[in-house]
Amino acid sequence: MVQFRHAQKEIQFKVVYYGPALGGKTTNLEALHEITDPHGDSQLVSLKTAEDRTLFFDFLPFDLGEIQGYHIRFQVYTVPGQVHYNTTRKVVLAGTDALIFVADSQPGRAQENYISWENMKANLLANKMDLSQTPVVIQCNKRDLPGIMAPEAVLAAMKADGFPVALASALSGEGVVQTFMTCVERCLVLFAERFKLGQKGATPERLAEGVRAVFTPFAEKRRKGYQPADSRVAVSAEVPVHGLSEEEQLVAALQSTTQLAEEYQEQHLLSRMYQARLREMTALYEIGRTLADATEVEAALTGCASRLSEARPNWKVSAFASRGGSITPLQCFGCAEDPLWGADAPGAGNLALGLLQRNERMRLDDLQDRLRQLKADPPPDVGEAMAIPLGPQGGPMGYFIVYCPPDEPFSNDEDRFLSLVEQVMTPRLQTLALVRELADANERLEVKVMERTADLQLALAQLTELDQLKRAFLNNVSHEMKTPLTNIRSYADLLKRYPQQREKNAEEYLGIIHEETVRLETMVNDLLSYTRIKEPARGEFCDLVAVLDDVIHVVSPQADAKHLTVQVQKERDTLFYEINREDAVVLFRQILDNAVKFSPEGVKVKVYLLHDARKVIFAARDYGPGFPKDQRERLLEPEESGKPQVPSYKSPGLGMGLFLVKEVLSKYGGVIAIENMEPGSNVLVELPKAQ
Repeated sequence: MVQFRHAQKEIQFKVVYYGPALGGKTTNLEALHEITDPHGDSQLVSLKTAEDRTLFFDFLPFDLGEIQGYHIRFQVYTVPGQVHYNTTRKVVLAGTDALIFVADSQPGRAQENYISWENMKANLLANKMDLSQTPVVIQCNKRDLPGIMAPEAVLAAMKADGFPVALASALSGEGVVQTFMTCVERCLVLFAERFKLGQKGATPERLAEGVRAVFTPFAEKRRKGYQPADSRVAVSAEVPVHGLSEEEQLVAALQSTTQLAEEYQEQHLLSRMYQARLREMTALYEIGRTLADATEVEAALTGCASRLSEARPNWKVSAFASRGGSITPLQCFGCAEDPLWGADAPGAGNLALGLLQRNERMRLDDLQDRLRQLKADPPPDVGEAMAIPLGPQGGPMGYFIVYCPPDEPFSNDEDRFLSLVEQVMTPRLQTLALVRELADANERLEVKVMERTADLQLALAQLTELDQLKRAFLNNVSHEMKTPLTNIRSYADLLKRYPQQREKNAEEYLGIIHEETVRLETMVNDLLSYTRIKEPARGEFCDLVAVLDDVIHVVSPQADAKHLTVQVQKERDTLFYEINREDAVVLFRQILDNAVKFSPEGVKVKVYLLHDARKVIFAARDYGPGFPKDQRERLLEPEESGKPQVPSYKSPGLGMGLFLVKEVLSKYGGVIAIENMEPGSNVLVELPKAQ
């Protein structure tokens, strides 16, 4: 009868091997234990009381994963074949969930098979159990012997029909796992149907698939050698005999021994669990020590992968570093080259990209579609692979790819262990990454400080130079403005003090006053222009064609006075450019003023306003004396009092014309070029367009 052990989260099933004496029941259990547990993690227990004749059966616990959160556990029993042990057989058979009847295939044992089969049916009835409601698998054993009966003849002699049949040779192990797998599958399917677990996803198909997944790795294995009975663990129990019949003593001894065996097995399982936990804690401790000693992420990943490989020698562990959106292989432990990421594995970059995008632990079966593209056949020494991201969600700093052997798939405990490894490593890796980022940030900061210091030194030099220019400019303004003001005041005073001379000198004096007023007005305009161009760009678009038309209208009186013709070449009637209108006016006005001032009478002044996808071009071509080559740089600076002026170029104002142009161009990233054309000169300005 199925037992629910809620405290342990277990569902326990009981399977009984039944059959005639010497038919191979105990040998089946020994073969099953040897094949499915080659390392001897569990023990095969032989139960007996004080008398040898009570050596009744063997007891083998078998864990089979989970269902609905509960571990599935099978207890496997055999019954003694001798007839005088019928009481024992009846007790063992009580509460069974499935039966495996081991029939001897030798012709001389047909009668014993029939007697044992009928005895089993009778004992089922005695235990109030229905054969039709109990999963039964008939195993025809000893198929390796000569002269054996056909399976149909064995079943006909037993008068058994309609039951699954398995062929086996328990001594070699052939067919033993297949028999047990069929029995377990039928037992679980009947259990799921009885408790309506199909509605919760435990369908017969899924259960059968799960059972096959567990037992298929063992299906083709055979026994390496027969273990004698005395190698099994024996458990004995003494029971009181006073006041009891022989049969009652036998039942009591059997129950006591069974309980003792189960308790022993529980202790053994606990011992195994504690030993496994101790190994895990030791491995995690070593990983923690490695992390504490590491100063770089790559060293931590490599060292911890080595510790993990030492803790699980049968695993292959590959370490990968992840930085800047790419995965870098570090080292593979347990093999010379990573089975799926080696030099011969095509498409490794695609697999790395998939790991980064999903950012989660992945089993090999989750990557089947991608792995089929990598290799037609998986590596022969790899059963499953698991990718473990190490680091914060969204930005892992590395990966472990862990491979297990084909015959030792990852268990739930190993999944939990790898989760603990991930939890232990992630905080330290984050710390190392932060330390590395801090070091990189300090290095970048040092570079920026050096660059900023150089910029500040350059700015200080420029400020010093500008301060000198400012003082020179103010001195020049003071000097230049005193002259026209003095002349205006002097000639106005003469007209006022000597009225008798007005008629004779008024026209001359008023002309001088007018010229000096114009000169003073030009100086004031230069000062106002300089103030305006110091304002930051407002990001407004200005129509350069309209500005040029206005400027030409302003300089027309000066051009007409010298009989000059201003010829304009432009590509269209509007040209919008991101510039302050005041800056555009200063740019065009100063260049045109120079062209008009320094051109001889009666010539042309050619003005160009062109553009392409990258720049706007403005040029003024005059036919004056031209600029001396060695004086061109000075033309871009304000004139200073006391310095010799450029020959033939002294004019009303502060001498700031092209200096103001240079200031405007520096604000918008433009350039200026001055070319001698013989005769005259060409002043060309380029303003870049935003890309």
